[in-house]
Amino acid sequence: MYPVLIQLGTFELRSYGIIVVLSFFLGLWLSAKEAKRTGLDPGLVQDFAFYALLGGIIGARIYFVVFSNPAYFLQKPWEIVMVWHGGLGIIGALAGGLLTAMWYCRKKTLSFWRFADVLAPGVALGQAAGMFACLLNGDSYGKPTDVAWAITYSDPRAMAPLNISLHPVEIYEMAAYFLVFLLVWQTRGKYKSNGFAFLTYLAGYGVARLSVEFFRGNPAIFAWGVPAAQVFGVALILASLAGFYLLGKAGGKAA
Repeated sequence: MYPVLIQLGTFELRSYGIIVVLSFFLGLWLSAKEAKRTGLDPGLVQDFAFYALLGGIIGARIYFVVFSNPAYFLQKPWEIVMVWHGGLGIIGALAGGLLTAMWYCRKKTLSFWRFADVLAPGVALGQAAGMFACLLNGDSYGKPTDVAWAITYSDPRAMAPLNISLHPVEIYEMAAYFLVFLLVWQTRGKYKSNGFAFLTYLAGYGVARLSVEFFRGNPAIFAWGVPAAQVFGVALILASLAGFYLLGKAGGKAA
């Protein structure tokens, strides 16, 4: 694939960073439009973007450090802050973004559930687009396979194993996240209670992540041998189901 878009001497412009930034702004644009549609000031979404980006990066890095090679980072703790050396986890980014959103809503005296509903479609679409970065970079690569649609990396700057036919798990994940986006987008106007669109996203993401991990070649693993993403996927599904029940029981009065 193409992990580097432009190289001038020792300077490299990597495709991963460019696509992640573009995906972030795509999600921001859609969330601002959704805010306007629902009567919320789009400026709040734009103001939140900086905090979300910061919280997301911190959460993504913590997730990577904890579930990739914590012993390495204990030996070289200064590497923890060197995010430009690679290593971010989307689950950590979502957790960091969620905590940041809770703090922001408290600061601005906003309804968290209403704000989360506004953000949900943009987050899902941004995630789907962002997987293209993983595809070009070769991280989050798939298991070896002989299926007809397998992909092979040959660029030594890619993070995937070279010259081996792999499941295009990045494409599977991109398609799954786009389906989650479509689900959230098509149902968001049908809910009468704040929070249901966000919970739909959480449930959809949990199912998507649980499914695609079966094809991943380098999953983050818990100590007992279970992929961390699948554990979190199940947790998100259960949390969203509990949320649907509690919000439904509250009769659409979620703040």
